[in-house]
Amino acid sequence: IIPPSIKLTPFAHDEHGEPIAPCGAIANSMFNDSFTLTYHPPDGAEVPVPLYRRGITWYTDKNVKFRNPPTNTTLQLAFQGTAQPLFWQQPVYELDPADPSNNGFINDDLIVWMREAAFPNFKKLYGILIRAETPFSEGLPAGNYSVNIIYNFPVQYFQGRKEVVLSTVSWFGGQNHFLPIAYLVTGGLIFIAAIVLTVVYVKVGRDGKNMEE
Repeated sequence: IIPPSIKLTPFAHDEHGEPIAPCGAIANSMFNDSFTLTYHPPDGAEVPVPLYRRGITWYTDKNVKFRNPPTNTTLQLAFQGTAQPLFWQQPVYELDPADPSNNGFINDDLIVWMREAAFPNFKKLYGILIRAETPFSEGLPAGNYSVNIIYNFPVQYFQGRKEVVLSTVSWFGGQNHFLPIAYLVTGGLIFIAAIVLTVVYVKVGRDGKNMEE
């Protein structure tokens, strides 16, 4: 493990001088709420909505950018001599007790969180619907749903807000209204500028004779 940069202070070392892994403010503030989505059909018992909690990262992030330290023993021994981030409730090698292959720096939730957002309001992928199970073979059926939240991530001190969004994800990414609005506004401004320049060109003339007069 490479020693953390001094630029990451105070998230580089703990109070005992041990290097923090993973270090930095982004890792320290990792989102750790848990959600359970439940479907309430009108004529039956409630059905937990099955979600894939793996496979939510970019391929390059999972297989190139983030790697665990090489080890011939356990992951715990590989991170020996390091400390967990200040705000974390467990060390990096115990992020997913149910799946040992999803621990350390290659934990999917950690990788998703570490990809920085461009704006203060952002979305992070939490899970993907498992469509192999009934009645979700064709997506989420219309009806009533409830969300059970295990609250671990406080937002009061920075006046933040959390929301649960049910959306679709394609190869192009999730639903995002910012890009189409930005493209429409930019295209409209370019179109207006083109009209203005055309009018100026016609009024003045190609060689500027009208301007000289």
